[in-house]
Amino acid sequence: MNEPPDRAGLLAALEVERDALLALLPRFDDEQWRAPARTDGWSPHDIVMHLADSGYGMALMVLGEMTPSLPLTDQGWMDIDGYNEQRRVKNAALTREKAMGRIAASFEHVRRAIEATDDMNAPGPYGPVHTRGFWLQRMVDHARLHRHELEESLAP
Repeated sequence: MNEPPDRAGLLAALEVERDALLALLPRFDDEQWRAPARTDGWSPHDIVMHLADSGYGMALMVLGEMTPSLPLTDQGWMDIDGYNEQRRVKNAALTREKAMGRIAASFEHVRRAIEATDDMNAPGPYGPVHTRGFWLQRMVDHARLHRHELEESLAP
């Protein structure tokens, strides 16, 4: 069995990702902010809103403040593509300022979830299939993945 993540390590990694992402986003000019950055057509705006939505939702689920709305598949994971696309469309009209506020707030919700979790091996929102520590680590990794994706989209 994998060792659960520790709170201090998660908080430090989260801070690195938050600081790096919040420093990266102003480098996108207004045209780049709305232009496709991935082959599926998602823009930096879409990616940031996705990170804000998912961080907020996953943090609230780990805290027990929200129940999961998507079932797990037989493979033990959520089928989220359709849901992500619905959220992308819903959030498309939000301003850049609103997106920046939401991503900053999302990191604070994740921080709160990490700080409130005493037992990283406790069952997560979907039960023992994935622990709370798993979900918290996933939130940090998810931010890192999309930050790298955004960095690559700015590369010449």
